[in-house]
Formats: sequence, structure tokens, C-alpha cells
Amino acid sequence: MTAAPRSATVALLVVLLAVFAAAAHWSIIGGESWHAVGAWLSLTPLAVLVASALRRARRPQVLLVVAVAAGVGLWFAWPTLERNFPKLLFVEHAGANLVLAVVFGRTLAGAREPLCARFARILHGALPQDVQRYTRRVTIAWTAFFVVVFVLSCGLYLGGFLTAWSLLANILSPLLIAAMFIVEYLVRLRTLPTWERTGVLGGIRAFARYFATAQPEPRR
Repeated sequence: MTAAPRSATVALLVVLLAVFAAAAHWSIIGGESWHAVGAWLSLTPLAVLVASALRRARRPQVLLVVAVAAGVGLWFAWPTLERNFPKLLFVEHAGANLVLAVVFGRTLAGAREPLCARFARILHGALPQDVQRYTRRVTIAWTAFFVVVFVLSCGLYLGGFLTAWSLLANILSPLLIAAMFIVEYLVRLRTLPTWERTGVLGGIRAFARYFATAQPEPRR
């Protein structure tokens, strides 16, 4: 894919995510007339996960049968979902941040390669020692970030601050993630001034490429 189509794809994705975030937030604060919209939106992340699993599965027929069965169950449970869709959105938001905290954090244990070092290797290949040390610190920062967002998400939602939670989950979280990428790039320019510069979008592409192709680690 050339630079122009890639940029157009990124721009379209950003627009779709912004529309999703705004609609999800409004479905929570907009009253009962928006509950059906909120229910559909709460299913979107699950649909993406199912589609990704079907694409990777060695036996997609099994997952397809499960997905169809889940769809039938959803048909009968739709009124309940409409009333409780914020709970599903909360589980998705808090759960995603917890999973990412674990995914990043577990690579800091023992002699494992920090996850951000893997991202750097996707772009650059072999890494010098100073870059390896830097990527370890960046992995720690991302782990802490996801832990903090998880704690805030749980505190606001379980504390009954639904509007504030929705602002965090739907509006602030994407902005904070973007800010993390920008701040990391600025710190990298200062810490590793002679290292090859890939820019903010390069880091995002490495992040996305890794998770798009990652396979479960074998049991040790």
C-alpha cells in the first residue's frame, strides 16, 4: 500500500473511531431513546474480536457455529442488553486495559524481551544496548498507563459516576493513548538523538502490526 492510500485509510479509521466514541458517549447520557444504539455499539468490539478470531482460527467452522448460537441467544436477550449495555461497555473498556497491562507487564518479568523492544525490532531489526534499555522503560510506562486507566475506569463506574466514566472511556482514553505516543516520541528524540526516527505513526503502525499478527505464546 502506497503512502497516499495508507494515509487515507488511517484518516478514515480515525473518523470512524471518533464517530463511535461520540455515539457511545451520547447513548449513555442521551436517555432511553438512545439505548438501542448503545446496545448495538456495545456489541461492536465483540464483533471485531469474533471476526479476528475467525480469520486466524484453524477451524473457523467451530467459531462460526458458536457465533451463530450467540446471535440466537442475543435475539432473545436483546431487551436485557438494551437496559444494561453500559455494563457491557464498562467490561470491555476496563477489561481491555487490564489485558493490555498484563500483556505489556508480563514481558518485563525475568529475561523476557520487553514488548516495546519487539515493536522496535519490527521496524529496525537488531537493537543496540541503549535502545534495549530505553524500550524497557517505555514498556514500564505503558504498563503503568493501562493500570491507571483500568483503576480509574473501575472507580468511576462502580462508584456510580456514569457520565464521568463515559467521558473517560469514550472520549479521554483515545486522546490519552494518542498523547502517550506523542510524548514517547518527544522523549525518544531527547534520549536517543542519533537513533533512526520513525515518527509517531511509525510507532502506531508497529503496535498495530504486532497485535494483528501476534500468536499465543506456548506454555512453558
